[in-house]
Amino acid sequence: MLYTPLAMEDIFSSHAETPWMGEWWIDGRLCLVRRDADGYVRLERLLSSDPQDFLDSRFQPNRIVATILF
Repeated sequence: MLYTPLAMEDIFSSHAETPWMGEWWIDGRLCLVRRDADGYVRLERLLSSDPQDFLDSRFQPNRIVATILF
């Protein structure tokens, strides 16, 4: 957590390429995913209101959910 009045754009360099992110339905649950530099699609965040979903190992952050290379 940053305690500063500056905007995030002023602190972090904007030279880095922003990775592709999107929302996918995985096993009936809405998830936020991102494509990393190697082309893998990784789970970024689970978007659920059910607490039991967060205990499921299939929805651990940074898990590879697809190997789409293009």
